[in-house]
Amino acid sequence: MPKMKILPKPNKVVKGFKLNIQTISVIVAIAIAVVGITFFWNNVGILGNLLLLAAAIGFVPWIVLTYMEMQRVRVIEDQMPAFMLDLAETQKAGLTLPDALRVAAKTDYGRLTPEIKRINDQVSWGVPLPDALEAFGERMKRSTIIGRIVRIINESYMSGGDIARTMEATAADIIAVKEAEKERQSIMAEHVAVMYAIYFIFIGIIVGLSKTLLPMLQLNVQTAAIGGILAFQDPCIVCTMPNPPITCISCVTFGVICSMFGLGAGTTCYYRALFMLMAVIQGIFSGLVAGQIGEGKVIAGLKHSLIMTGVGFGTIMVLLRLGLM
Repeated sequence: MPKMKILPKPNKVVKGFKLNIQTISVIVAIAIAVVGITFFWNNVGILGNLLLLAAAIGFVPWIVLTYMEMQRVRVIEDQMPAFMLDLAETQKAGLTLPDALRVAAKTDYGRLTPEIKRINDQVSWGVPLPDALEAFGERMKRSTIIGRIVRIINESYMSGGDIARTMEATAADIIAVKEAEKERQSIMAEHVAVMYAIYFIFIGIIVGLSKTLLPMLQLNVQTAAIGGILAFQDPCIVCTMPNPPITCISCVTFGVICSMFGLGAGTTCYYRALFMLMAVIQGIFSGLVAGQIGEGKVIAGLKHSLIMTGVGFGTIMVLLRLGLM
């Protein structure tokens, strides 16, 4: 009998594209970018804000949904040992693995329950059990633990071994791994808190520098005009001369940032834009490091990056609008 191929559950499709939140967000982001480029190409401030909005709409839903999927997979991993132990007990009572799966499909395992029912439905339609389990492993491809469980069960089932004992041993190993992982996360939570503290101290340093440096710049404008030795010079003054150097790219970038967020002009614009860009970059990469430290995955740090960057950017903008920076 030829191996039956499992087809994924069809989603609603519009002209070949899966209609979901991620697709809709990308379409909206592209539409906003096109509108900005078409109608505001000569207004750097408005165009920059529209492109920033398009990037946020395009990426933030993906980040949120990715994190939610990771959490769902993690909850399913936590329920797998109980499911496997129930299968083992049912088989010890004399039922075959497909029959034990049919009994387990009536039990509540939280978020794992819909997956068990789907596997049971596929088996009842005539799909071989190993193929149904492989399809389950493919749906849970973000989890290395579930992938290993599927391979172990399939090998034991195909070889005719003692599946009940295999499942009990595998469930015990999973419980041990999950307990070790939770213990590591509780220990590393302190280091994640330290990452947050370091970032907020960095924001405080930026605010302090802005409070002390920018008034000195404004005070020394006249001194710079008469050639004072200790006067602060505008870093972008060379960009107004013929044949500006390649380093003027930074001045152009900072000028765009100032136009987008109303950060002023001249030397004040340069340093305010520099501080804001530093806060954003520091927030993004500190969040990624926090995710790697806390949960062992860089992608898990995206939520930390959103929190740090949002708080840092918001703090700077509020202080600027209140005249405190």
